[in-house]
Amino acid sequence: MKLRQTQTSATYLLPDPGELDKRVSIRQRVDSPSDDMGIEPTYPVQFPAWAKVVQTSATTYQETVQTDNVITHYITIRWRRGITTDFEVVLNDLVYRIKRVRDLNSKRRFLLLECTELGEFPVNTGGNSNGGTLFTR
Repeated sequence: MKLRQTQTSATYLLPDPGELDKRVSIRQRVDSPSDDMGIEPTYPVQFPAWAKVVQTSATTYQETVQTDNVITHYITIRWRRGITTDFEVVLNDLVYRIKRVRDLNSKRRFLLLECTELGEFPVNTGGNSNGGTLFTR
């Protein structure tokens, strides 16, 4: 497709067959108050999806760090309605917070999720939320 000078947004290449090769879990995180004056996350919406996970370039990482909106990974999934920044993506033990959601080429075929890696999925073993919480694998 030829790009014209009047085109205002980039045209993205859609994933090839077989590129959505990682099985991820997408879940909505809702924080609610806990008994120890902290917060407790709950996940009312959770579903599996096939995804393509790509680490961002060093330049993209550096530019997003400077604006305090760090993007570490791009995750591509098939298009779904209702995915917002309230959602997280879990791949194996790693959790990624969704920062932005883009409909690739406005075709309603694929979503590009711009995410920040939060690290390994913690299991709460007790304590309180004012620094005394213990997490283990």
